[in-house]
Amino acid sequence: MKPLIVTTLLLFCGTVCAQPVIGENTAAALVSRALQAEPLLWLPFPMPYEIERSSQDKDAGLLDGLFRFGLLQRDKEMKVADVQEDGRIKRKVLATWIYDYPLAHREQGTQEGFYYGTGKLKKVMELSSPYQIGDYYYAEVYIQWYVDDLQEWAKDPAFRSARTLRRSLESFQKPFEKRVYLQYDGESWGFWNGQPGLL
Repeated sequence: MKPLIVTTLLLFCGTVCAQPVIGENTAAALVSRALQAEPLLWLPFPMPYEIERSSQDKDAGLLDGLFRFGLLQRDKEMKVADVQEDGRIKRKVLATWIYDYPLAHREQGTQEGFYYGTGKLKKVMELSSPYQIGDYYYAEVYIQWYVDDLQEWAKDPAFRSARTLRRSLESFQKPFEKRVYLQYDGESWGFWNGQPGLL
């Protein structure tokens, strides 16, 4: 009778304590869903942003491009400011633009930044075996992904100086690579934001 009980307990423990498995197709589906659910936002600088109207620097070109596509509004302002020239401080009239999100965007309290697309899984490069940390199992997935639904404004030549947007434009041919994590909670696998074992 005793050997029967020991055998039954070992079989029961083997089924309850078994390490979960995950296949590449399941991992790909979970990662794909997570990438597409997270909008990609470009945040080059905080708003509102004031810049001289005569400025020719990189920021001026980016702000003007965002304004032309209706993603920002701008207002003219004239003010007197102390400016240092030739080692002396002079009072000078400055003509500036003040850029900000459109009023509707600000009233909604929408997250800062400019939506430019979503991530899309191109390929699962590597999938680790599940490993346990604390009460949960995790799997590491090394992926290639690209930007899907790339907005028309992001393709405009005015934004070629912005590395994030330039790389997004070519990301189907030259995909991004990153490591993501999946977590098994005792019932099913799901996408895990952050490092394994951290809340």
